Amino acid sequence: MRPYFVLAKPCVLLGRCPGDLGETEVYFMGEELCKRKDSPVIKLFGALETAEAYINMASLKASGKLARVLRLLQWSLRHLGFYLSTGSPRHFETSLELVRRAAKLLYSIAPLSPLGWVICRSELCSSINLARVWVRWAERRLVSLEKGHEGILVLNHVGNILFDSMRTQEHYVMSGRSLKAVDAWSAEKALELCMGVFK
Repeated sequence: MRPYFVLAKPCVLLGRCPGDLGETEVYFMGEELCKRKDSPVIKLFGALETAEAYINMASLKASGKLARVLRLLQWSLRHLGFYLSTGSPRHFETSLELVRRAAKLLYSIAPLSPLGWVICRSELCSSINLARVWVRWAERRLVSLEKGHEGILVLNHVGNILFDSMRTQEHYVMSGRSLKAVDAWSAEKALELCMGVFK
């Protein structure tokens, strides 16, 4: 017997779907709206969805604690999206709590690399940077709207955590006119360094 498959959008078989004319329905802060696909609200959700997708992609390339940090951030953005759709404080609090957990976990693998402008030297670092750029883009989109501004805090902190996540990977640090190569950092390297200090 053939398995029963269901298309999420069966309208494509008919050649006609809602949204074909450039408008879509969206919930924003608990209000149902019909908006053009180039409206600021739709652009916000588009940037948020893209940022989440790139964090997911980076998490699949990462391992150990860094992968867990990235997954926490991905779910934080998902709950932020739920909050911006429904206006429910429960989703905002969950989003914020996931950011806090990610920050604490990242602290345990924070690198000792010098501070400055970061230029990635690895694919994972670049993937995290791409996610960070989209988080910043979503943040700017949210700033331009009249509601949901408390979500800016989440996006700002997610962007900051992603920046420090980049610093755990191979990168260059640019400070003034100098460019210094920094190797990938890990908890294991930190332990080796500490053991060397106390020998």
